[in-house]
Amino acid sequence: MRTLVGAALIALVLTQPAVVVQGEEQFRPNGLVVLMTDYGTDSIYMGIIKGAIYSKFMGARIDSITNDVPPFDIVAGAYLLVEAAGEYPKGTVFVTIVDPGVGTERKSIVVESKNGYCFVGPDNGLMTLAAEKFGIKQVRELTNKQLWRAETTSTVFHGRDIYGPVGASLASGVPVEEAGPALQTITKLDLKRSAVANGAASGTVMRTDPYGNIVSNITSADLQSLGIALGDSVNVSLGASQWTAPFKRTYAEVPEGERLVVVQSSGFVEFAINKGSLADAIKEGFGAKVTVSKAK
Repeated sequence: MRTLVGAALIALVLTQPAVVVQGEEQFRPNGLVVLMTDYGTDSIYMGIIKGAIYSKFMGARIDSITNDVPPFDIVAGAYLLVEAAGEYPKGTVFVTIVDPGVGTERKSIVVESKNGYCFVGPDNGLMTLAAEKFGIKQVRELTNKQLWRAETTSTVFHGRDIYGPVGASLASGVPVEEAGPALQTITKLDLKRSAVANGAASGTVMRTDPYGNIVSNITSADLQSLGIALGDSVNVSLGASQWTAPFKRTYAEVPEGERLVVVQSSGFVEFAINKGSLADAIKEGFGAKVTVSKAK
């Protein structure tokens, strides 16, 4: 159901006006190191990277957004990161690893955001949406090996050898500037945003959740611009499937087994079945094209 979506990579210049954060906050580490990876929740790699973090900073508090990003899927990781990161307190260090190019010429970086976060990981586009949402204060290439794992660096496990230890170092109070030289650009995914035109909003599926609900990148503002209000019927085209469903405030406002459209907790438009799995029913998921319009 999930498919890998290719995306062209372009440079995000720091002077571009893509930032939505007002003002700048100083990064003051709070000791939290939050992981987001495609390692798998129960894999040995999770135990190893945690050990590398604690070896660098015993006082670290380690948590995770998820470690079940679809393998190698940078685009899916970018969506998951931007949806969850803003719930964490200022001063959090995010160690973000979806890195099919590990060991290649791609850079390793830390992005200090304008709202007081640090994002550590490969410069492969994974931080695209987080950088746009929270703003970029500075970017550093991770060249200071004093902040890396002390032993020999592997070509295939930079999470253990570079990202985990650097994240731990920053969480312990090491200044961001000590990570390495400043960079003027980061790599950015060329992602399609939701759009409203000709009486319809179009977008893409960002993820499915464990209940089988399908979350798109269409926003509540997109629905408002179409004049869609609670209780209205909505025409939905998702992948190869089409149907009409009511726009509701909660799942329980439709009978069990019925479809609905709802705005989920982060403000994105979600398609669901009350007490059922829409993803299983229509066999669609991440990357599928979505169009919605107000039913006549």
